[in-house]
Amino acid sequence: MNFSEIGKPRPRFEGIDQVTGKSTYVGDMYLPGMLYAKGLLSTEDHAKILEIDTSPAKQLKGVRVVITGHDIPVNITGPIVQDAYCLPIDKVRYRGEMIALVAADTEEIAEEAVSRIKVKYERLPAVFDPRDALQPDAPIVHDEFQGTLCNGNLILMHGHDVSRLVHGDVEQGFAESDLIVEHTFATTPELGGAIEPYAVLAQPNGADGLTIWAPSQSPFANAGAIAKILQLSTNKVRFISPAVGGAFGQKAGYFEPVVALAALKTDRPVRYTFTSKEFFLHGSSRSPMYLTYKMGVKSDGKIMAIQRTTLTSAGAQASVGILITHKGGFMGAGPYYSPNHYAECRVAYTNKVPGGAVRGFGMAQATFAMESMMDIIAEKLGMDPLEFRLKNVLCDCNNCSPTGENMKSIGIRPCLEKVREMSGWQA
Repeated sequence: MNFSEIGKPRPRFEGIDQVTGKSTYVGDMYLPGMLYAKGLLSTEDHAKILEIDTSPAKQLKGVRVVITGHDIPVNITGPIVQDAYCLPIDKVRYRGEMIALVAADTEEIAEEAVSRIKVKYERLPAVFDPRDALQPDAPIVHDEFQGTLCNGNLILMHGHDVSRLVHGDVEQGFAESDLIVEHTFATTPELGGAIEPYAVLAQPNGADGLTIWAPSQSPFANAGAIAKILQLSTNKVRFISPAVGGAFGQKAGYFEPVVALAALKTDRPVRYTFTSKEFFLHGSSRSPMYLTYKMGVKSDGKIMAIQRTTLTSAGAQASVGILITHKGGFMGAGPYYSPNHYAECRVAYTNKVPGGAVRGFGMAQATFAMESMMDIIAEKLGMDPLEFRLKNVLCDCNNCSPTGENMKSIGIRPCLEKVREMSGWQA
């Protein structure tokens, strides 16, 4: 069989420009009359906002607009549930949350104006660990969504406190096992460093029209969200995602509408370019999780039962934490077959940076736990860890996934066998 494309290397069309520095990112873009925006970020983890005094900033020469949450027409958004404020009004829920935005003639003036904004806080107790967040006396991150989006800090997933997966009978599987192993694993937040700064440029186009340039992973969804937040018809919003210098699942923020609003209010282009410090404080991270795995195996290495619990820290916004938790729930056993499987997954609000759809999307955390378990069990059985995996990988022999799907054209076995061959594993 002759393939014209399959199996042949293809150069990345943007590769040469990126490695030679010719790519034009949003932070490189300039439009005539452009203003520069800067944001005031919260210095508190959890606090009521008693007062925001923007008058000292507005009095500074060169400042064109100062925006707070009160200025945003529809000040709530979110990709899954509507629990994210473009700019908070009543309280801040994590250190680094943007409270106000200034647009000025120069970046230096914008920075000076931001430093002049005075915020009076009433500090509240904060919670940083999802296990602590579920305690009866834990401080509540979102009082306003109780009974609709959450119970306490426990986020509801399709109306339920917990997402469950049931396949077979794990208790029977454990009863038939010769070895039972249980461990709890914890993962940490991670934030990728891109080769470009995160930047947003917005230009008014007359008659309430807008063009926004941002290195977004979801330009269509962002355009719709901006239209809703600013109460514009969707055909008034044009969203362009130019060169993206790495996104990693993190470039889907909520501040594009605020920059767009600044452009509308000033009738001038406005660009916000995040510093690395600002992005690390304000940008989304990989969601940390606690994962407890209990597995039963026969003495010959056959897996008989897998029981799992997962608790995700969503941070201060549910964001995609629900999807991440669901995916880790139904795919958390990786490419391995077990006739008996039970999983319970929960996700909680904490006073941390919101989690995002960072690469792996719920699977990186579960893969770490599952593969660690495979190594631990192989050692306890005295088996080669590669042989142990090959004995239990899903195959085209009527195996089904924990969700009951018949699996076909599974490539994990030939992949592992090729790795064994090419790595000189036996030696």
